Amino acid sequence: MAFSRENFVDGYVAEVREHIDSITSHIISLKNNPEEKKEHITEILRHLHTIKGASRMLDFLQMEQISHALESVFKSIQETTVELSTNIFKLSFRITEFLEIIISEIAENGDTKAIADSIIETCERAASGFFFEPDKITIQDSDDDDFEMDEWEQNFTTTSSFDKINSVRIDIDRINSIIHEYDNLIIKQFRLKHQIEALEKRLADRNADRLYEVPRQLHEELLSTESSIFETQHQIFALRMLPLEMVLVPLKKEIEKEALALSKDIITDIPTTSFMLDKVILEQLRTILLHLVRNSLDHGIEDEDTRSKLGKNKKGLIAIHASQVSNRILITVQDDGCGIQYDKIREQAIQLNSIRREEISAMPDKDLQQYLFMPGFTTSEQTTEISGRGIGLDVVRSAMEKIKGKIRISTKANEGTTFELSIPLTLATQRGLFVVSGSTKVMIPSHYIHEVITTSGENILTMQNQHFINIHNKIIPLHFLSSILGTGQEKNISNVIVVEYLETKMAIVVDSIKQNENVIITPLPECLQKMNSLQGVVYDENYSIIPIIDIPCIMQKMRELVSYDTKKYASMNMKKTRTVLIVDDSATTRQIEQAIFEADGYSVETAIDGVDAIEKLRKKNVDIVVTDISMPRMDGKTLLSNIRRMENIGNIPVIVVSGAYDIYSKKQFMDLGAQAFIVKSDFQRGNLLDTVKELLDEN
Repeated sequence: MAFSRENFVDGYVAEVREHIDSITSHIISLKNNPEEKKEHITEILRHLHTIKGASRMLDFLQMEQISHALESVFKSIQETTVELSTNIFKLSFRITEFLEIIISEIAENGDTKAIADSIIETCERAASGFFFEPDKITIQDSDDDDFEMDEWEQNFTTTSSFDKINSVRIDIDRINSIIHEYDNLIIKQFRLKHQIEALEKRLADRNADRLYEVPRQLHEELLSTESSIFETQHQIFALRMLPLEMVLVPLKKEIEKEALALSKDIITDIPTTSFMLDKVILEQLRTILLHLVRNSLDHGIEDEDTRSKLGKNKKGLIAIHASQVSNRILITVQDDGCGIQYDKIREQAIQLNSIRREEISAMPDKDLQQYLFMPGFTTSEQTTEISGRGIGLDVVRSAMEKIKGKIRISTKANEGTTFELSIPLTLATQRGLFVVSGSTKVMIPSHYIHEVITTSGENILTMQNQHFINIHNKIIPLHFLSSILGTGQEKNISNVIVVEYLETKMAIVVDSIKQNENVIITPLPECLQKMNSLQGVVYDENYSIIPIIDIPCIMQKMRELVSYDTKKYASMNMKKTRTVLIVDDSATTRQIEQAIFEADGYSVETAIDGVDAIEKLRKKNVDIVVTDISMPRMDGKTLLSNIRRMENIGNIPVIVVSGAYDIYSKKQFMDLGAQAFIVKSDFQRGNLLDTVKELLDEN
């Protein structure tokens, strides 16, 4: 099983940086509190071991070697063969600096040219108790050039001068005016480009070679300025960006006020953030977050007596975290309450849709989430100032659609609920896929697109006068873009766009698929504003107006509950899916192993250590366990011993993965009942997947 390293580099870089920060923190604590040596060295070794394992998985040899070298030094200290000294601390700080530099190089270039022989040699001397000089460390790149540490750092880090910081205050209306004028400038640019291309065509048709040179030169000049124009445009858009903190800081007070009104004691976890968003988005985001928090406080967080009976902290938790993924911000609103009560949702949905009682009764829990966002829907038995009026999550859905956002819900009974919001940084631009139906060209926003497939029609089903498509053994409603737009019928079913919103998927048939581009959004012209299936327009390279279809609105119109017969067909044609439990404290390792198994059709559960794994095994049906060796709280050896003593699952196959081949460790695990022992570097050669198939009799 081969996989692309590039798909995991970003996650690897982020994870390693966190481990480097933790190592540095423990080194400082160790220096200041040597009496706590055992605790800090254990943590330092754990973080170094994780960096080493993740680096081996992605074949970053230098990172693996350096972390292993420093690991040897601290093992010697742990075993008391080497004493802590000033030189040890100098060496440790020096190496963590180098790890930060090399990880920056990997983040920038996807790899590193560093050759760390000097560092490894110095660590070997330190681990053996010999004299060493940490200040003399040098490194070499693959071009055989020698560098001192500071020289290498200058190549891969940048410094900012804070001597002079100039700032100006600009009125928002003035910024909006500049953006409007710039939009007009870009439209004129499109028009000029189109006119030059038309002139080129006319002159070419007349064989006017001498005159043809003039528009060709103009066209080349215009193309050369396009990148500068769009870069300037992004800089102008940035002027309208405001800090997310403007919403989060006052929200903390709102949460406390709402909690007091409900007589609930809570803890808030809202870290500071430096993210900047469009002012228009922030205005809607405040409403969205406030309603979600109210929902968590009223429906999620239990009263103090209930929480005590469940063994929970008497204080409920409300956490709001933000992160950036590409050009979108991911905001999670999380509580540790009772979770979503699907039985109540099902009961209320049946009351509102009694004609569909059987269908709703058979719906999976996740499909019931769509009802939470419907106008007037509530499971609250009492109406209060805060909830029970059925407008909370409907307001959230409406506001999210206005700012082109997506929302996803995850929940566990008695553990809590998480709302994950995916929001664009700005509404001025949007990435989308241009598609054609008949003579009509439209754009589908990329963040709603789940996947694009081609089909010869063999997986198309028709039941009860409705089309469906079987994709990855899942039955999805299928609609023709021509039917949605009222433009006729597609010539054939070959190009299918699968869109997703509120955990619901829909397939759309189009005639052809054009380019995927980041474009400027223009509000709907007055003549199109009554068409609520459109969210705006863009101009293509020919200065043609291209409508952007509103996926949430279209899905709401076209969605019909999947019939019982459809579900029966899906279950009959779906092969048994085996579940693999991956146990590893490295997020990068978990992601890689998960990608390997999911690509081959396995269902995957993950755990961060042995304690987490035992909990998952008690709650989930798992067919096989793949575990790391060194993990916090409970290591692989203890986990395996506990599994073999557990009823019902004592015979479950267990595969142990190790950072390096160690015949003694392998014997220990095999004696405890492990079925296989695999080295992480063998993953790309398919050993892991082949071993799992063999143990599950799937070959």
